[in-house]
Amino acid sequence: MSFLVIKAVHVIFMVTWFAGLFYLPRLFVYHAMCNDIPGRERFKVMERKLFWGIMTPGAIITIVLGLWMIGMNPAAYAAGWMHLKLLLVVLLIAYHIWCGVLLMYFRDDRNRHGHQWYRWFNEIPVFMLVGIVLAVVTRAVMPAVIGMAILLAIFVVFAGMGMMKGRR
Repeated sequence: MSFLVIKAVHVIFMVTWFAGLFYLPRLFVYHAMCNDIPGRERFKVMERKLFWGIMTPGAIITIVLGLWMIGMNPAAYAAGWMHLKLLLVVLLIAYHIWCGVLLMYFRDDRNRHGHQWYRWFNEIPVFMLVGIVLAVVTRAVMPAVIGMAILLAIFVVFAGMGMMKGRR
């Protein structure tokens, strides 16, 4: 199989993985707000199917194809941008596992967080996505770091505006 085909399929499954990483915490927001038993049971089914049927296979295929591409081009591993990308992927895997733990808490009716906490939790993969895409496209570390810093500044400004609005 050609490198470009592997790369294309890697990107397709990366998009699938991120779709789940963005949607599952959003389901957690609504699940945490839900007060009726049938609604909570419906969220449990949706969350389980998303995590095990879409997110986890997307993650596994993305990671396997990424490792395959590194094996096909080991010189790329020496680049600084690749180190940043791999660090962000490791953090993304940790986030994915954390989502799985939260899924089990909801499954067992042991959720300990409110919907506001999940709204913030939902933003974490955005930073990884920005960093990974900027590192890969520019083949440089600094644009990725600057992009993530700008995104953080935007979040801080909007969070501050939200807190000011809440005080009125």
